[in-house]
Amino acid sequence: MGANATNAEIVTLDVVETLKTDGEVVTSLDTVEVVTTTNVITAAESGRTFVLNSATAFVSTLPAKAAGLRYRFYAGATQVTGGNHTIVCSNDDNTIFGSVTVAGVLVAGTVEGSINFVADTMLPGDWCEVYNDGTNWYVSGQATASGAITLTT
Repeated sequence: MGANATNAEIVTLDVVETLKTDGEVVTSLDTVEVVTTTNVITAAESGRTFVLNSATAFVSTLPAKAAGLRYRFYAGATQVTGGNHTIVCSNDDNTIFGSVTVAGVLVAGTVEGSINFVADTMLPGDWCEVYNDGTNWYVSGQATASGAITLTT
């Protein structure tokens, strides 16, 4: 059900969840990647959950825009120090819109290019999700501590 990895490798875990709906058994597959280094995300990974888990800051680059792409990002148990984990648009375009709730305060983003899990501030379980409509990325998420997730150009 899992894989072993050394530092700087991505560990992929397949999680199968069985649900009962009106007597039917429904099975869904969700793939989780524990990320510890720079990650160029592909369209084929749509639906994947990425756990950002390294003390060393790194960048996760979203793929080219395409309708229906969706990814989730969680802060892992290892606190990043000395730099932020960032999620950026491919081609350096500023096409991130939406908002995250940070310490109970809504942080809005318009024409942003980066989602930042901030060093020494993000906490395990802080998260965001991005969705693409073919033109723009839309973000939502939550963080516990003030300033833990920021949206910047």
